Amino acid sequence: MKIKSLSKENEFKRVFKAGDVFGNKVFVIYYIKNEANTNRLGIIVSKKVSKKAVIRNKVKRRIKEAYRLNEDSFSNGYDIILIAKESIKEVPYSSLEKSLKHLFYKKNLMRP
Repeated sequence: MKIKSLSKENEFKRVFKAGDVFGNKVFVIYYIKNEANTNRLGIIVSKKVSKKAVIRNKVKRRIKEAYRLNEDSFSNGYDIILIAKESIKEVPYSSLEKSLKHLFYKKNLMRP
């Protein structure tokens, strides 16, 4: 299933301004309840992670895949922004996936 994404600047601003925030060593997550019954995902990988676009895009693809594989276990109806920290490029995929699940679990965004 295709992941719905946040794309407009005002959507990102709304989540940053009114949303809750939490982080771990790999990610920072901002999230807010939306009106829809689906999640919308925004991913931010800054030049602090890598100056090379190839590496930043690879990190984005890894995050999207980890989210896609676990999407069924996440609660619906949220706008979510995931911000990658610098340490993400050294983290193996399995740890990245664990960190993502950890964030969702800690903020009660997992389905029971």
